[in-house]
Amino acid sequence: MASVQFDLFGAAPIEQFRRSGRPKPVVDRKRYRARPFLTKDEQAAMLATAANWLHVRQRVRISADSPCEFAGREGVVWRLCSPVFADRVYVYLDSVGNERSEKIAFAEVRDVEPIEQ
Repeated sequence: MASVQFDLFGAAPIEQFRRSGRPKPVVDRKRYRARPFLTKDEQAAMLATAANWLHVRQRVRISADSPCEFAGREGVVWRLCSPVFADRVYVYLDSVGNERSEKIAFAEVRDVEPIEQ
């Protein structure tokens, strides 16, 4: 509560609240458990299937079951990584609520899904 404004004629006081964004959702800590690494064959198969849609400026959503802190958020593929990190991309996230700063997530390709336009 920010303040209370009392009425001079005996009416009920008016409570004024400051407008703020929604609180962050409570996250289950089990979601941050380590996942098994992909084998070279699994990684190659995943990248081969993603090659059809994975490109810069593609609208994507980080899947809700991702261990990434930005799970469920939407954005644009900002940058593809070098062959060393071929299974990861940078996602420029859309602003939500009262966010003022830019958010860029470093997400795995298996956690990113394309949004059809």
